[in-house]
Amino acid sequence: MIARLAAALLYWVALASPLAAPLPLTPALWVARGNGATVWLFGTVHQLRPAMPWLTGRVAQAFAASDTLLLELVAPTPVETAATLAAVAQPQPLPADLRRHRDARAAALGFLPGSFDRHGAWFAATSIGGARLARAGYTSTPSPETLLARLAGRTGKQVVGLETQRTQLGMFAALPASVQRRMLAQALSGDGVATMDRLVAAWGSGQVSALRTLLDTDMAAAGPAFRATLLDRRNAAFASAIRRRMTPATTLFVAIGTGHLLGPGGVPARLAASSMVIERVQ
Repeated sequence: MIARLAAALLYWVALASPLAAPLPLTPALWVARGNGATVWLFGTVHQLRPAMPWLTGRVAQAFAASDTLLLELVAPTPVETAATLAAVAQPQPLPADLRRHRDARAAALGFLPGSFDRHGAWFAATSIGGARLARAGYTSTPSPETLLARLAGRTGKQVVGLETQRTQLGMFAALPASVQRRMLAQALSGDGVATMDRLVAAWGSGQVSALRTLLDTDMAAAGPAFRATLLDRRNAAFASAIRRRMTPATTLFVAIGTGHLLGPGGVPARLAASSMVIERVQ
């Protein structure tokens, strides 16, 4: 269950997907400069199918030249995840038809009876959505965050998390009940795998406008409160944290979900608003 949740949360907090993408992959990469520092901004997907090489070209060069890796989250242990889940547990009643649909889909995916009774609808939505992706071959093992953190450890780069898992799970648990029910209904009835397929195809070829359209569509379906919580507030916090770390002569490599880098509210735009020079290099 814990492993499934860790993968499932990624279904919602950012962009992900497989499909036949061009080789070599060329995901979007930006560079921000200011205060004598260089910041590479790399949009990630949190799950991929195996054999999708992306750490090439400008991305590989930028990572090699960086001294610090900034991720949304430094991966917690299963024990830490279990403790965090217990801390944010908040049972939530569901309409009878939605509960029956949830339980039937959960059973078909191999979840034990009662797996979602102690948490809000967000937990079932993320877990079921993630399990469907896993069945389609998605895994976090080859994802950018996993590989970059491993390489950083081998090369002595500092690895910094912009958030804690308590913060991430807490924001889901704090969503209004109506938003959580909408998330669950969407996870039960939508074709998440097909959506992810389209997203990763656009991600792998750096099609930022297509990614933004897909993101906006997905966020609109969940409602404005969902977007404000999952994107807007976090983007502002990410940009502030990056600015604080931009000391002279530092080179940062920021690897966060691509959704956080898109549009006027994205991290690059927020950094540009504080007089930093932003350039898209891939």
